[in-house]
Amino acid sequence: MLPFKIVHFARMEHAMVEPPTDANVCLPDDVLVDELLQGTSRTFALAIPLLQGDRRRQIGLSYLLFRVADSIEDAPECEVPVKLRLLQELRDEVTRPHIKGNDPVAVSTHVLADLCGLWPESSATHRLLCDVPRLLAMLNSTEGSAATAIRAALSQTIDGMTRFLDSSELSPVQIQIQTVQDLRAYCYVVAGIVGEMLTDLFVSHHAVSQDLAGTLRRLSVSFGECLQLTNILKDAESDVLNGRIFIPDGISREAVLSLALRATEDAKRYICMLEMNDFPADIVAFCQFLCLLAEGTLGRLQSAGETSKLTREEVRRLLETVAVPSSNVLV
Repeated sequence: MLPFKIVHFARMEHAMVEPPTDANVCLPDDVLVDELLQGTSRTFALAIPLLQGDRRRQIGLSYLLFRVADSIEDAPECEVPVKLRLLQELRDEVTRPHIKGNDPVAVSTHVLADLCGLWPESSATHRLLCDVPRLLAMLNSTEGSAATAIRAALSQTIDGMTRFLDSSELSPVQIQIQTVQDLRAYCYVVAGIVGEMLTDLFVSHHAVSQDLAGTLRRLSVSFGECLQLTNILKDAESDVLNGRIFIPDGISREAVLSLALRATEDAKRYICMLEMNDFPADIVAFCQFLCLLAEGTLGRLQSAGETSKLTREEVRRLLETVAVPSSNVLV
């Protein structure tokens, strides 16, 4: 869910290296972002092209940077202490002041090697992590207020991820949520904060009153929560196999589904407020598509069980209901 002088990825005395020279280096930034989206998230590869101009660029970049943090957290063969270190390295780089320029960020040899080694070389996630220097360069060239919003939100999310991982360090699983309160706190860390950031970016493109911005920001937490709870329910079986237990022991799937449905209602209110206050059509379409997709997935899970998914044709129909004429979206 991002061009400048060479800067350090971490405050270390290790040798610094330029990112590997390969086909990716020659790709324009927007093309690289689109290719990485296609490889890492079918949902956001469809949703983000609904956006236009700078909004598409900023939100595509921010999604990928959040996905980098998520990929560190989720790496199946990586020990928790290594994840904690890499997340801290990423946070340090994201929050460090930078001077704009035209070069990818140089990262320390061992940090880049560790990132690229987290996932199989054949995976799209491997490519994403190896392109962290380019993504950081894009962030440094992003317009000031947008970059500030992305940096603040990503830093906050990494801090939260670190707390949850740290609490699981002595556990035989990678991460285990203990209570419904913890589940909601986790959803805020990894998705609610993203909702707040999206609202900050939307408002930077469409000025509104401070009171309205505050209301939208509060509702945007539920917008993020409904998407995250949907993913947790949809992927619960595979997550458990990989040592990630997000549904607390003793809490039924039905209870989590109920939470997700309530969050979806607030997400709809959020979208209605965007429409009522004349936000650009592409912003509304982006949010509508994600909400409709979550709602449809929850309905399918409710009626047909946890392994059920929306078909490609169903997703295409949802996309057609929201797509604005100038969108360039491939299904």
